[in-house]
Amino acid sequence: MKKFATFLAIVAAVLFSAGLVISAEAPEKITIKFVQKTRPPVEFPHKAHIARAKNCQECHHKNEAGKEEKCSNCHKAKTEGKVVEFKEAMHTKCKDCHKKHNGPTKCDDCHKKK
Repeated sequence: MKKFATFLAIVAAVLFSAGLVISAEAPEKITIKFVQKTRPPVEFPHKAHIARAKNCQECHHKNEAGKEEKCSNCHKAKTEGKVVEFKEAMHTKCKDCHKKHNGPTKCDDCHKKK
């Protein structure tokens, strides 16, 4: 039993420190301007969202190679098949979470004119 408790403590420490390393490498802010047409780009406060999320997979999923990438690497402006277009993916993921946590949901809340 003692070995199992030690094992669990090591696993927890590794997972916790991996999260710290990943969040330490994450940018403070990201400007999302991948498919801008009629609205200004979104200044996304990435580190603020990391502090609220339980883990990176709440927003990011892994590609076929098992690696997390920028959303636009998979979600293109125009896609065919199973992959959702970039704009739809962002609006669905962001707005659903914002509704759940009382975040901004109107266009101009995120697409702010400078």
